[in-house]
Amino acid sequence: MISKKSFVVLLLLCLGLISASAEQPPSPQELLDAAHKATDLSSAGAYTLQATIIANPGDRKADRQGKLTIVRAQERARLTLEWNGHTEERVVSGNKQFVVPGEGTLIALRLGRFDYNWDPGRPLQFATHETFSFGSVRKEKVQGHEAWCFDRKAKYKTKLCFDATKPVLLYEGSSEKSHEEYSDYASFGTSLYPQKVRIYRENLVPLELQISITPAQLNDDAFKVPDKAIQVEGCDFEEPPKPIHTPEPEFSDSARSAHAQGLVYLYLLINAEGKVSGVQPLATDPYDLSQNAVNTVKTWRFKPATCNGRAVAAEMNVEVEFRYR
Repeated sequence: MISKKSFVVLLLLCLGLISASAEQPPSPQELLDAAHKATDLSSAGAYTLQATIIANPGDRKADRQGKLTIVRAQERARLTLEWNGHTEERVVSGNKQFVVPGEGTLIALRLGRFDYNWDPGRPLQFATHETFSFGSVRKEKVQGHEAWCFDRKAKYKTKLCFDATKPVLLYEGSSEKSHEEYSDYASFGTSLYPQKVRIYRENLVPLELQISITPAQLNDDAFKVPDKAIQVEGCDFEEPPKPIHTPEPEFSDSARSAHAQGLVYLYLLINAEGKVSGVQPLATDPYDLSQNAVNTVKTWRFKPATCNGRAVAAEMNVEVEFRYR
């Protein structure tokens, strides 16, 4: 016979199980749509985003600081990056970006569309030939929060996690070495934005960005195209540059003496003739491998990128391997 006290405990356990099983997880599309509605800044009017950038956050001996400023009025924007004693700018106008050759840090650090990064439900600017599929939604703990997570699968698999109590993105990435974390959401108008973003990229230093967004009064001068800028265009039917002539760089004397080898990561700006207009190393090394790679890559030739069948300039990151055969 079950005692009255035992019966009450058993009843409470059963009710708890029923309540837990009754919580149906939202679908991936519902999570994406809700986050887009909550974080879409396009209805907020013109604004200025300012972010302090800290490289190697938490490591006082190795940290470096920079600043990112984005002024935006709908599809027009100016991005200014101050980093390592250098200032870099690019202007966005609809499907066109205006880039100064040799200035690729914004793209290399994945900051080119930074104020859209925490809105993964935002409609794509251009049509894509990729087909997406979604994994099942599951509960996980992310940054100390209960979160709904799922995998978005295309050419690569990406994990996305959303706060279970409010419709904001907490995590997006393909691995622990390559992902972004979003936290400390604040209000701007009727939209939400993260005041802190951490970016982790394999083979690059981790970054922390501390963000504020304020209203702005902007005129056409705010979007003046930088001198010597090259226009990079996007469209529905894009074809990337295809290599034609890519000789391998030689080892520097210091690298050969030390038997040093490895990968060098470079940002390239390739013009509409398929020539390399700008090269920028994404990291330095003590054996001049990066500089040797830059000198050689400047001689590379490509079949130019195309946009709706027209030759256009394009940006890309490449890896150059130094290895003894």
